[in-house]
Amino acid sequence: MDKYLKKVLTLVVSKEWFDMIVAGEKTEEYREIKPYWAHRLIEGHNQGMWVSGESYFKPYTHVLFINGYRKDSPRIEKEIESISIGKPKKGLCPDKWLDTEFFIIKFK
Repeated sequence: MDKYLKKVLTLVVSKEWFDMIVAGEKTEEYREIKPYWAHRLIEGHNQGMWVSGESYFKPYTHVLFINGYRKDSPRIEKEIESISIGKPKKGLCPDKWLDTEFFIIKFK
């Protein structure tokens, strides 16, 4: 694959998080470590097994955030800095998830 091709990961987010992304206050998005997200984010994902090294993540270049499921829902695209596994930052997710590991999509 040409390293200059744009590869976009599309994520639907609620209004609260979407507004923070637009304002530049939120620079990370979190997804649960479950087979669905492993399949979407990890290169060669196989039967629920994954490795947490960054080189194993699919080569997404951008993330498209959409607030809702309608055709005219607000949207914003950001360049991806990295995808990794770790714990979320306070204020960027519900407090009850602060001690849980997630896939972290860090963007500019």
